[in-house]
Amino acid sequence: MRSKSRKSDRHERKYVIQAEAQWTFLILIALFTRRKDVIPARIKTNPTIDAYGECFRCQYLAIFRFFEEKFLGVLLDRKLTFKPHVSNLKKKCNKSLDLLKVLSSKSWGADYDTLLKIYRALVLSKLDYCSIVYGSAAKTVLQSLDSVHHQGLRLISGAFRTSPVQSLYVMTGELPLQLRREKQCIKYYFKVKSNRRHPMYDRILNPILGTLYANKPSYIPPFGHRIKKILSCHRIENIMPLPEEQPRPPWSHFNIYTVDDLSNLSKQDTPHFVYLQLFYHHRQCYRDFKTAYTDGSKAGSHVGSAAVFNNLTKSERLHSYCNVFTSEIYAIFMVLGKISICNDKKWIIYTDSRSCLEALLHISRRSHPLVNKIFNLYASLLRKGYNISFCWIPGHIEIVGNEKADIAAKEARRITWPYVPFPDIDCILRSKVSRSWQEIWNTQANNKLHYIQPSVGGFKPCNFNRNINVKLVRLRIGHTYFTHRYLLHSEPAPICQTCNANFTVRHILSECEIFNNCRIKWFGKAHPQLHELLGDPPHVYLFSFVAEIGFMKVI
Repeated sequence: MRSKSRKSDRHERKYVIQAEAQWTFLILIALFTRRKDVIPARIKTNPTIDAYGECFRCQYLAIFRFFEEKFLGVLLDRKLTFKPHVSNLKKKCNKSLDLLKVLSSKSWGADYDTLLKIYRALVLSKLDYCSIVYGSAAKTVLQSLDSVHHQGLRLISGAFRTSPVQSLYVMTGELPLQLRREKQCIKYYFKVKSNRRHPMYDRILNPILGTLYANKPSYIPPFGHRIKKILSCHRIENIMPLPEEQPRPPWSHFNIYTVDDLSNLSKQDTPHFVYLQLFYHHRQCYRDFKTAYTDGSKAGSHVGSAAVFNNLTKSERLHSYCNVFTSEIYAIFMVLGKISICNDKKWIIYTDSRSCLEALLHISRRSHPLVNKIFNLYASLLRKGYNISFCWIPGHIEIVGNEKADIAAKEARRITWPYVPFPDIDCILRSKVSRSWQEIWNTQANNKLHYIQPSVGGFKPCNFNRNINVKLVRLRIGHTYFTHRYLLHSEPAPICQTCNANFTVRHILSECEIFNNCRIKWFGKAHPQLHELLGDPPHVYLFSFVAEIGFMKVI
């Protein structure tokens, strides 16, 4: 009897331990997932997996497997096709467009700039979020988002559904989504490349399995391989970005020392000889300080920096992507680097760039990387006992040191500093992507808007109300209700009975013989060019002419 009772006790304890372990496991999963992916069930069978692999069953427990999971707002599927994420993103954006539909009324709607800001805040922000990740999806999947972009631009501009999408891009000044995603990828690539401590640094800069993806075009390559094609497509050099520099802590109130003897006068109203006299008097007051003059230059693709000391001139050529500010601020960096190895402790650095001194005086976490480098180097030199001040001097007033620095910067030939700061990369990236967009627009030779605006720079805002602004957009695009309603109603195109030609915006505004007298009255000529009437800015009497011929209400 005792042996039977002991066996039963052991079985009960074993049963209790198994049940507690299984329910503890279930509770932990539910706590960590916070979803209903785990469903408890009292099933007294052996552990099995159903025919479709959707449910794992064991005694007292059933765990269902889901094929999608959300992480940081991105829906991840098993094969990383991103179809569920793109579909969900499209639904969210369509809901956000409902607000634009309400505010974009043709009669009382919001103005163009307000609608564009709302669209960028509510829709484009969603489309940009994690575009680097889901940008690896197939083209057919990503193209489903273009309809959202096009609908938003039509609501902003007031254009018809028949309007060409390339015209919508130029009218609103918004990039196509494909170019927008490529721009985001390039920015992310150089941001990772500038920080060696980034967790994706080795994965992106040294991608693996390159031969496999080259031989299997149907396979979607990872970001490290895709970015190389994007850079070559936009003809962007794979440059070396300047490594990030830690800015000063926010609780530090330390600033650089400046001498303002010459900066209180207006350069436009002060003669050169006055500045020279003030400068010589200033040098008498600071005759114990050694001098260093800096200057930067950019002419075409040549960028140079120079620093002039008492008996030494140092010049370096920078990458062509660097701008003028980078050349000026790098010259100051060169001076501090040279001072750090000198025995003299008292120095005044002269520069003709006010923007550099302003950047050093108002340093923040968003400052130029070289500004942070200069500030950290300057602080370390002060801790070593150096006395260094900065002084602004006007350029090109025959101060000998400044003139020598200017000539040396223009004649710099040797590149010893191969880095490009990230702000300069951002500027060159905008110009390169804009050039790619311009090349696409140049292929639209038959586009009606291309004749009026051959550049993707867009139009300046006009001080019109919403109703007039919508009519101006439709005239510029060349798609109005009168000229293109046949496409909406499946009717034949309207024909001018007098000229025996199709009614178009060009024909009505510039060619039709019936309106010659009206054109002479308002424009001074019978057949004005279309870009003269609809260009930037539009003709002053454009809508007076349109109203007189009765075209206003059918635009």
